[in-house]
Amino acid sequence: MKKNHLLILLERLEEVLTKGPKLAGRSLIVLDEALELLEKIKLTLPAEVKEAQQLLAQKEKILQTAREEAEQVIQRSSKEAQRILSEHHLTRLAEEKANAIKEQAYSVARQAEKELALYAQEVLGKLEENLIEALKVVHRAKDSYAELEREEGERREEHD
Repeated sequence: MKKNHLLILLERLEEVLTKGPKLAGRSLIVLDEALELLEKIKLTLPAEVKEAQQLLAQKEKILQTAREEAEQVIQRSSKEAQRILSEHHLTRLAEEKANAIKEQAYSVARQAEKELALYAQEVLGKLEENLIEALKVVHRAKDSYAELEREEGERREEHD
């Protein structure tokens, strides 16, 4: 929802900057409206960044849970292996089963970590794209203001 809001604000800012009334072949913009839109964009961006931070925290929490579960599986497998080891004729079977359970636990943890890393990378990539678009709009606005200042300065020099 906030992403759409940010894009709407950026589109509105672009509209204010590019579709303003023309006077003597020059574009006029409503400075207050453009500044208000920039302020709203600033207020929207921290929420996006906070959301990305929350996603990273969730990733860490999920990884920690996966590690804990893996450790529990390892502990259970160790207990099971000790029980089986107490039965002399099943020693080899116990070692194989314990190793398989450990490997499975590590495999599950590694897979979860890979998936979370890809998810976080995707979310951060989208956030980066949004921020780049926002910066482009800001740069265009800044360039428009700079152009207006140059033109105003030229007009003053012509009158002097």
